[in-house]
Formats: sequence, structure tokens, C-alpha cells
Amino acid sequence: MPSTQHDAVVRHVARTRFPFHDQTDWPTDYVTLTNVDRPTRSIPFEGAEHFPDIVIVNTKGEVREIGEVVETLEDAPVAAWRTCSLTADNLTETGERHFFLYVPAGQEDAAVALLDRHKISFAGVRGYAVDAAGAVAIVPHVTRGDSKDHR
Repeated sequence: MPSTQHDAVVRHVARTRFPFHDQTDWPTDYVTLTNVDRPTRSIPFEGAEHFPDIVIVNTKGEVREIGEVVETLEDAPVAAWRTCSLTADNLTETGERHFFLYVPAGQEDAAVALLDRHKISFAGVRGYAVDAAGAVAIVPHVTRGDSKDHR
């Protein structure tokens, strides 16, 4: 069960990074959805549904980008992350999939290693921290998609 902190990070990321406030090349037909509070958008996964934390769709309903926020890094969700990656587009300058993984600060290297070990294409791994007042900070760690996203 996701925690309040998890949901706060998801909301912050969706609000401030999809798109960035000053981003001028964000497609006008992209819509940012989250699956906190209530399930909004799923993707097919192992004969059922998986609800990624953040799903970017265009007005045709096609999935473009996906973001997942985790509080602990473990192997259990790897199959779901692979499906997220394969569902997201690869319209990045490098051809990597538009899949972003957000992990607690300090776990970024382990996250990259886990994704690489399982051969999961990703656009970025980001660290996050939440201070005592509830302010969320996001730090880019590895960006394999578009260099403009490394902020």
C-alpha cells in the first residue's frame, strides 16, 4: 500500500516535471494522469492491469511516457517496470523508452544497476527526498533519453 509520502512525490513529479513549467516543446495533446487517490489509467500486465504512478497519454489515448515512484528498491516490481518501459514510446533522442523511475535519494546507482541487469530501457532514473515540512526535491541521476530532461 503506497504511503502518503509516496503519493506526495507522485503528485509533485506529475505537476512539476510532466511537463517542466518552462518546457516549450511539450506536445499540446499530451495529458498527465496519476493513479494516486483513484485508479485512472492502466496498462495490460500479465493478463490483468497495472496502474503506473504517472501515465502520459496523447488525446488519442496512446501511452507516451510512464513514471514510477518507489519507496524501496527490490526485484518484485521488475516485471511491471519492463511492461511500463515497453508500453512507453521510444521517441527520445537516443531511442530509449520514455520510462522514468524515481527512487529515494541514495538508491539511484542500485536502481540503474537493477534496470540494466534486467535489460529494461529507461529515459531516466531520479532520486527524491522529502524534508520535514513535506517539500519534495528531485535530483536527476542518469538520463538516457533526452538530454533536456536532465534537470
